Amino acid sequence: MTARLTGLFSLAALLIFLGIGFYLYRSLTETFAQDNRQFLLKEIQLLQNVLAEQPLNLERLADEQREGLDLPTGEYYSRILDEQGHNLSETPGMTALAAMLQFPRHSGSQPGNETIQALPDGRYFMLMTAISNAKPKHTVQIGLDISHQAALLTEYRRNLAATLLIGLLFSGLSALAVARRGLKPLAIMARHMEGVTAAQLHEQLVSTDYPRELLDLAVAFNAMLRRLDQSFAQLQQFSADLAHELRTPVNNLTGECEVILGQPRSVGEYRNILESNLEEYRRLAQIIETLLFLARADNTEIALHKIGLDARAEIEAVCSYLDALAEEKRICLLCQGEGELYADAQLFKRALSNLLVNAIQHTPVNGEIRISIQTTDDGGVDIRLQDNGCGIAAEHLPKLFDRFYRVNSARSGEGCGLGLAIVKSIMELHRGRITITSELGEGTLVTLHFVPDRRN
Repeated sequence: MTARLTGLFSLAALLIFLGIGFYLYRSLTETFAQDNRQFLLKEIQLLQNVLAEQPLNLERLADEQREGLDLPTGEYYSRILDEQGHNLSETPGMTALAAMLQFPRHSGSQPGNETIQALPDGRYFMLMTAISNAKPKHTVQIGLDISHQAALLTEYRRNLAATLLIGLLFSGLSALAVARRGLKPLAIMARHMEGVTAAQLHEQLVSTDYPRELLDLAVAFNAMLRRLDQSFAQLQQFSADLAHELRTPVNNLTGECEVILGQPRSVGEYRNILESNLEEYRRLAQIIETLLFLARADNTEIALHKIGLDARAEIEAVCSYLDALAEEKRICLLCQGEGELYADAQLFKRALSNLLVNAIQHTPVNGEIRISIQTTDDGGVDIRLQDNGCGIAAEHLPKLFDRFYRVNSARSGEGCGLGLAIVKSIMELHRGRITITSELGEGTLVTLHFVPDRRN
């Protein structure tokens, strides 16, 4: 990351330096060209004024032309040609230069576009041609020696290249220092992350130790650690509960086998032991099947076969199946309302059955369990199951959906503590939700919310 940022900073600095250098060089070049152009135009105008005098004063014309040789730098040479192209007057030394110079062609009275020509001896000239207004027509050819400017521009390019290299080196070193200093908090954060293990999830980043740019990252990382810590705690609790649930039937099976093998037994005794073991095997199989269902539900590997269901008909079918269990405690099962929901029929019955079994177990004799169907404002359906049982203390409500959790752990014969976890997984598979409200001595209300059918 440091090398990449340094490279990007250096590249940006290089582009900026190149842009500035190109602009300055072009500005200087244009300034020289403009000054030279104005100078040549002025000299051409002076020569044209002399040519316009009648009669033509060749001596004054020669004096005007000789003035171009008296300058310390930037000498200029001129030549006057008549209509037949014969040399009328010229600056001394112009004859030798004319053999090497190629003046631009021009047919108008105004000066034409200038050209720049390099001579074999290394000198540079700006050339311009004009035709006088007065008759007879005369052609004015003038050349300005700009060798000193060409040398200055060459030296300027060298200095500019040297400045560019020095600036690039300085910007690279500066970028490296800035990148290292700027990324230092990130390196500290990375070292902290590398040291995090399952036993150190509580060691969070101190957000005040990091700059504002990394504050969101630190907050997000701490939130992730809290979620992981919670998940690990739940996993550890789940492992401990699972070991406890499996240990009980395994110990029962082991103890009964040790007792029966301690001495010879009759066929009836062996049969009783096998029947008892079979009950424990079925309990183990139920736990394993339930855990497998929850694992598949967590990974969304359960294919749902959603169809439109008559909620009342499905509820009455489940109540009919559990009627015998409710009659043992003379509990009345009531169903109210009408509605159609979109769900998997088997999973819906399983969720409702788990809730009814729990309600029957915790409702006193001669109690009542009321199941109502309500259509919600969003087009979904709520299944509300209300009992008048003993109720649940507030501290237990957040943990009711934890696997193997029991409000009263002493009553271990009332299931393995996975019923509500299954109901929650079924509702999540249907993209619905389950909520529970309860007060001690007032009973419990469970609400299953099924979302509306979005197929159309």
